[in-house]
Amino acid sequence: MSTRSKGARSPKKMGKPWWYKPLFTLAKVALVLFFVLATYLIYLDSKVTQAFAGQKWQVPAQIYARSLALFPGMALTSVQLQAELEQLQYQRNPALTSAGQYSVSRNHVTIFRRAFTYIDGNEPETLFSVEFNSSGINRIRYRQQEEVNFARLEPQLIEHMLSPHQEDRELVRLEQVPILLKESLLLVEDRDFYHHRGVSPLSVLRALWANISAGRTVQGGSTLTQQLAKNMYLSSERTLLRKINEAMIALILDYRFSKDYLLEAYLNEIFLGQNHATAVHGFGLGSRFYFAKPLTELRPDEIALLIGLLKGPSYYDPRRYPERAITRRDLVLRLMFEQHLLDAKQYQQAVQQPLQLVARGQYLNARFPAYLDAVKKELRQINFDQQLLSSGIKVFTFLDPKAQQQAELTVRQQLQSRDEQVQAAMLVVNYQRAEIQALVGGKESGFAGFNRALDARRQIGSIIKPVIYLEALNQPGRFSLASMLEDQPLSLRSTNQDWQPQNFDKTFRGKVPLVTALTDSLNVPTVRLGLQLGMPTISDALKKLGLSRRITLQPAALLGAIELSPLEVSQLYQTLANNGVYQALATVQAVTDKDGHRLYHRPGQRFSRYSLQSIYLLQHALIAVTQTGTAKAIQRALPMTVFAGKTGTSSDYRDSWFTGFDQQTLLTVWLGRDDNKPIGLTGGSGALPLFIDYFTRQGAQSIIRYLPEQVTIQAFSATSGAPVAETCANVLLLPAIVVEMQQLSACDN
Repeated sequence: MSTRSKGARSPKKMGKPWWYKPLFTLAKVALVLFFVLATYLIYLDSKVTQAFAGQKWQVPAQIYARSLALFPGMALTSVQLQAELEQLQYQRNPALTSAGQYSVSRNHVTIFRRAFTYIDGNEPETLFSVEFNSSGINRIRYRQQEEVNFARLEPQLIEHMLSPHQEDRELVRLEQVPILLKESLLLVEDRDFYHHRGVSPLSVLRALWANISAGRTVQGGSTLTQQLAKNMYLSSERTLLRKINEAMIALILDYRFSKDYLLEAYLNEIFLGQNHATAVHGFGLGSRFYFAKPLTELRPDEIALLIGLLKGPSYYDPRRYPERAITRRDLVLRLMFEQHLLDAKQYQQAVQQPLQLVARGQYLNARFPAYLDAVKKELRQINFDQQLLSSGIKVFTFLDPKAQQQAELTVRQQLQSRDEQVQAAMLVVNYQRAEIQALVGGKESGFAGFNRALDARRQIGSIIKPVIYLEALNQPGRFSLASMLEDQPLSLRSTNQDWQPQNFDKTFRGKVPLVTALTDSLNVPTVRLGLQLGMPTISDALKKLGLSRRITLQPAALLGAIELSPLEVSQLYQTLANNGVYQALATVQAVTDKDGHRLYHRPGQRFSRYSLQSIYLLQHALIAVTQTGTAKAIQRALPMTVFAGKTGTSSDYRDSWFTGFDQQTLLTVWLGRDDNKPIGLTGGSGALPLFIDYFTRQGAQSIIRYLPEQVTIQAFSATSGAPVAETCANVLLLPAIVVEMQQLSACDN
């Protein structure tokens, strides 16, 4: 056993290096940071991925006007068709090089129609020509060869229905974006987009060098993915923390989604300008906001302008700062030329183009607030998920922009010489299909406000009389157009007051034929007839004709002392004009989701409420109103056209009405004051001139009605109203419903 010598020292333990402890601490901190960062990344990944994969945006509902259907025999002129194309922002180009263009030659208009999605599916872009003759469309040829019986234009986009605080955008798919726009965008904003992983150090270095060389900021280092992350998830504050978040979100997006998916999202998200209080997002809406046309029709200079705006939509606003915008646009064009996206000729043409912008807010035809008010009210009553209103649904309406503009023009011009307190409402209806084509809610038609066409309930005066006379004529064994009605003084006790109705001229005629009483709008015979029929019968008649509200009728209601809106009056007369067939008036034709799948289609329910025979007799009398009666001014103004209609004047001249129709269109006009004070106008002197002006400018088609079965032309005694032989003297020749075993009376002495 060996022993240590005395005084020998124990071996000294080796100490840890000086850097060990700091390194160990740093490792622990790094580990904690790693776990924190990993946890945060997992959180970000879950939050960002879920939101990005779902519905990323609230997209406003898009409201469209009707699609103009074209067919041989249609009463349409070449000038009218060209006006429609101009409204749709078609460009006149004899070469017809792309969709959205048209050409004109003698009696032909050739159209390169855009592709669009309609109620019944996708319509591809196509070329067709329309040939005109003196009466309208003669023939339609596809590709100028195949003759067809039908063609149509895409409907006009008239409104984006925004909810409060909702951004405005119009979604586009990547395949809808022109290649030149995609390549130019990547050239200017992110050349390595398809090669980096969401963050590009090379782009940062390239931007730094470019900015140093220029002596100012001319290029950014953020990738498109980083810009997308910032716009969708972060604020615009310039802090290190925000930049870190931006980079992390960009890495996640790039890992989770394809490049094409990210590029499409960027194209739809990026901010491109301000439309008053509403932000304009995405290239789809940007194209319409600045140029009022789809992306596919943009010229190189227009593409360059939109891309140039990305650097600062407010600073380079082309409407406020056109010189700045042109300078920026030309810089982008120069880059496009240098990178061979444009050849020399295209480049020179592009830089020489002036700014051609539509007025702010005019990219939509959103100048029809009263009509859109009716659409929105109807949408609230339609049975579909209302949350879809923020998912980019498409609402197809019956609005006829040409009819709407003419109705507004008529109201504005005809009221210029009136008392400034006089207001107006007008409805234009295709009564055969119960479609509201135009609606004016007041003389200041371009501004939203009280919609008198829908919400003003006013006394209707003699507008009610055809309802009473129709009920009488619906009893052919009892009444005919020649039936004699008493025009003698009458006194009634109504609402605890004595009521003595008077004719307009304060005279009495003894006995008058039923047709004359209606044509000349005589009050006393009408009251007597209504009382003979009974107030419950008149109430039921209003319901059959389409009045949905329950109202209580007093005898004074027989002269129009009931309050209806112009819309309700139009509904009553829709049934009268449409041969007794009732169909609820509507503004909305259909609703589809953003992909074109139908969510709602207007039901085509139609109900026959009166016989064709009794309606024919009533329409005969209403035609006489416009030729020899209270509305004979129509005959003087438009002598070659046959109309039917009825004037209406409420007590003390507070309300002036006229509602009438031609072969296809029903027009209702109301004039009055909001405070219900007298305006001093009858239906003939107030509302009727607006009716005449509208049809004079818009055009009209004469009413054509054929004698129905069981209706014949019969001779009636002008003194007794009894049917007599045609050989008798002093007879009235009137249509009458054939009654079995009807005996002819002897001729008057």
